[in-house]
Amino acid sequence: MESQVESGLKSKIAALERELEIEAALEKVRVRTMSMTVSAQLSDTSAVLFQQLKHLKINIIRAGVGIFDDPNGAVELWTTFSGQHEEIKMLDYVNLHIHPVLENTIAARKEHRPYSLTVLTGDEVRDYHEALSTFQPSDNPSLSGKEYYYSFFFPAGMLTVTAYQSLLEEECNILTRFAHVFGLIYTRFHDLLISEANTRNASRQASLNRIRAEIASMRNRDDLERITPLIWNELMILGIPFIRCGVFIMDEKNRLVHTFLSTPDGKAIAVYHLPYDIPFALILSGVEHWRNNEIYTEHWDAEAFSKFWDYVTKLDDRYAELQHVAEQPPASLHLNLIPFRQGMLYVGNDSPLDEDAIDLLQSVAEAFSTAYARYEDFNQLEMAKEQVEKTLADLKLTQDQLVHAEKMASLGELTAGIAHEIQNPLNFVNNFSEVSRELLAEMKVHLASGQKLEADELADSVVENLKKILHHGKRADGIIKGMLQHSRSTSGLKEATDINALADEYLRLAYHGLRAKDHTFHASYETHFDDGLGSMNIIRQDIGRVILNLLTNAFYAVSERQRTEMKLAGEGKYEPLVCVRTKRNGNAIEIRIEDNGNGIPQKIIGKIFQPFFTTKPTGQGTGLGLSLSYDIVTKVHGGELRVETREGGGTEFIVSLPG
Repeated sequence: MESQVESGLKSKIAALERELEIEAALEKVRVRTMSMTVSAQLSDTSAVLFQQLKHLKINIIRAGVGIFDDPNGAVELWTTFSGQHEEIKMLDYVNLHIHPVLENTIAARKEHRPYSLTVLTGDEVRDYHEALSTFQPSDNPSLSGKEYYYSFFFPAGMLTVTAYQSLLEEECNILTRFAHVFGLIYTRFHDLLISEANTRNASRQASLNRIRAEIASMRNRDDLERITPLIWNELMILGIPFIRCGVFIMDEKNRLVHTFLSTPDGKAIAVYHLPYDIPFALILSGVEHWRNNEIYTEHWDAEAFSKFWDYVTKLDDRYAELQHVAEQPPASLHLNLIPFRQGMLYVGNDSPLDEDAIDLLQSVAEAFSTAYARYEDFNQLEMAKEQVEKTLADLKLTQDQLVHAEKMASLGELTAGIAHEIQNPLNFVNNFSEVSRELLAEMKVHLASGQKLEADELADSVVENLKKILHHGKRADGIIKGMLQHSRSTSGLKEATDINALADEYLRLAYHGLRAKDHTFHASYETHFDDGLGSMNIIRQDIGRVILNLLTNAFYAVSERQRTEMKLAGEGKYEPLVCVRTKRNGNAIEIRIEDNGNGIPQKIIGKIFQPFFTTKPTGQGTGLGLSLSYDIVTKVHGGELRVETREGGGTEFIVSLPG
């Protein structure tokens, strides 16, 4: 009985010792896995796994760790086995479909089995190893007989074991535990890698954003001198190894490379400009690589460095101050030029840069390119703005000249009418003056003969004549003042004005002006004035100009129709007529000018108030009359100018002024 108890106790102690041994092995694998910082260190984990399985007396040939690349149906596989003098570690990246050993893992994972097993014999063993990319016969002295290939799965990959014989169930359970523990650790490790990558990406993005923001804030060529300290600082933050940096801006138009470089301590070197054809590969080949959007690299020793800078300082007297750069040559300088749309980012280091650093520099170059494009856009915008301002000033001058020309044109329209209107009161003045002179002569005769009564009657007649002379003199004076007001610039002051009198005055002036220019023209005109309209506050000369423009257009319209009708049907078939009406409409006063001309075609009705639009032949109109009239009525007086027309049936313009 004692013997059985003792035997049972020994078995329990042995099992416990075995469990502690397994846990110790697992802990060593766990510790090594947790210490990984990059995925390449899986090779060390593979070696620790191999050693611990050997320590547990699990009879294996090889052990390894594989990480699945499911999107590509492949696996990255680190394998460790014993060579003649040391443990050998090999890396394979292989497609899972190249051999049944690997292909069997696909089905096993889909079926959620803890492991897969494939047994190979004879030439099948050699065929499998030859399928792996790193197969080297010298590393695998025994590739014959029978081999058992196990793959124990965890979510991201598998632990691989090769043995000469089938593993015991206990051994498979141990390896399943190894896979489970490794899977938990690798998941945390993978999350850590993602977190670190995200942190690096965030830091990188922040750096790139600072580059974009800083360069986008640059406004002129002097601001560009901040480029090199900016690039220097961001390269330091990004952890890119370098000792010098800068930017080459390519100027294809002038065939120059505008250089912005740094000193070893990150300060900006004075900007200099190198011709494309200087005898240095850095520029000759650099420009060619830039045109082809290719990275250019070159290595300089101290002599090559000094030779280049000696040449630069002698190229232009202004570059003599750069001599101090040539006096500080690095013993070894690897130059890297990364192309972007406007030039190349330059980074120099005392040793070659790896691919990761080059990739990061390309991101920096792209960020720089985007920001620099905005800088260029701003410069172009500034130049365009200056050009626009100059153009606007020229247009303003031209506009003023055209407005003056329009005023002079309308004044020309008035001249003949004014002459006609002045002639009437002058005729009255002349006639009444002549009659008064005769009456005074006759009165002197009556006074000499003592006929006082007759003399008094003659004197009364002379007084009446003088009143008429005064009346017509004032009328002529008013016409002249109106002409002067029309020709001079507006004062902008509103004054009480009789709208009916203003409309009547300009109606007659417009009509007689057209008659004076074309003696064959004849038209009837009518007025229908609201006698209760009274006066209203307006800028007299401005509204007078509006009425004149509208009347001139109306008489032109009926004149054109009259010519057309005469050609088609002869005289007597068409009677040209222009009507001017005024009336109060609520709180507004309306001036309506209507003609029975041809009307305005619908296709151009929306254009008639546009500046420089005219239907008159070249040389007969500036195209500003209606545009200026519209601005005077709507913008200056807060009123409304609209048109009603019927093609072939005439046109009516309605001026509505708030009164």
